[in-house]
Amino acid sequence: MTTTAKNRSWMLSYHGVIALMGLLILLISNGMVLSGLTPFRFAFAEKYGWQMQQMTFADLITFGVVGLLAPSVGGIIDRFGVRKLIMAGGLVLALAYFLYSKVTTLTGMYLVHALFGVAVAFAGLVPASRLIGRWFEQKRGTAMGIALAGSSIASFVFYPLAVKFIAQSGTTDAFQKLAWGGIVLIILTFLFVRDQPEDKGLLAYGQQPRAPGSSVELPGAEFSVAIRSLSFWCLALGASMTFFAMLGTLYNLPAHLVDLGFDRVSAGKGLQAMLTAALVGKFLFGFLSDYAPPKKVYIANLALMALGALLIALADKQSILYAVAFFGLGWGGLYTMLQLLAVESFGLKAAGRVMGTIAVFDAVGGGLGSFAMGVIKTQTDSYTAAFYLMFGLISIGFLAAFRVRKLAF
Repeated sequence: MTTTAKNRSWMLSYHGVIALMGLLILLISNGMVLSGLTPFRFAFAEKYGWQMQQMTFADLITFGVVGLLAPSVGGIIDRFGVRKLIMAGGLVLALAYFLYSKVTTLTGMYLVHALFGVAVAFAGLVPASRLIGRWFEQKRGTAMGIALAGSSIASFVFYPLAVKFIAQSGTTDAFQKLAWGGIVLIILTFLFVRDQPEDKGLLAYGQQPRAPGSSVELPGAEFSVAIRSLSFWCLALGASMTFFAMLGTLYNLPAHLVDLGFDRVSAGKGLQAMLTAALVGKFLFGFLSDYAPPKKVYIANLALMALGALLIALADKQSILYAVAFFGLGWGGLYTMLQLLAVESFGLKAAGRVMGTIAVFDAVGGGLGSFAMGVIKTQTDSYTAAFYLMFGLISIGFLAAFRVRKLAF
């Protein structure tokens, strides 16, 4: 069988269904919590006079909760399974959107964003990565790229939907309509997600058959060994620096584009341009990681992302979309490669706990990024200094990446 035919066969099997479900899970969860909330900030600023700094503090709360929960997510998955956890995340997501429709104070907003943190922890990156990891031993990079593409595609779904619903009937009705996204996530997960290939009488893609009753210990370093290594801390540093830039840009780019002279609709298209580039990066670099060392691909992603941040800081209205495309391309690949490099460096034995712990750093970094950009905007009436800061932080992650090594196991 040719390689092309073999690749096509897994995409048409239940392994392909799982990769697609990973995409849909992140499309809904990340889409509703990230891009779907952005248009409401313009509406709340006009309705209540809230400043960007006050509203972006809610993101710090969201990702602070994600950081608190991330270390325990692996244990919850081991006990209850990915499927049940994602369904619980969908329920919390629907509830949070419904409660958001009742918000009239900053305190109320902050409480709802704590629920969003629970939803992201239960139905976000870590559970989706664990699902792909269990179903694929080979082509994991390609499958992960497909799954993580969902967070980029989400901007084409939830951002314009939110803009449309707000224009039609206001924020209250818009939140209640979008809350149904959480219910859709529950239904899709119940129907199609299975915790492991054995639940469908299958093997992980690329896994060799084993004798009945035999058990093979997963290869990899012990968790205690992994977190004492320099490689772990270099990856954690890179995660916190890059997620600071990722989520800070995602939440604040539309406002920056408005500052440069775009109208709100065009600002949304600018965000979509960045996420289109990220979508390309996830597929492209996920595919390349199946044929090139993940570390080299990861370093290339960091270089592209740093260049993009610098170009955004220097860009005017005519050149900004080219700058955000560089940033998005690097971001998309890095989003995929961080998960794969962690598995390559530390193995599968403690992969859930390792990635859950790294998720603490990226969650805190992401929350601080959005909040810090809001503070800089409020204090300087410009985002330029924020993008110079991002360039510096990504450069630190770039340098740290060269010290990542595969542990002996």
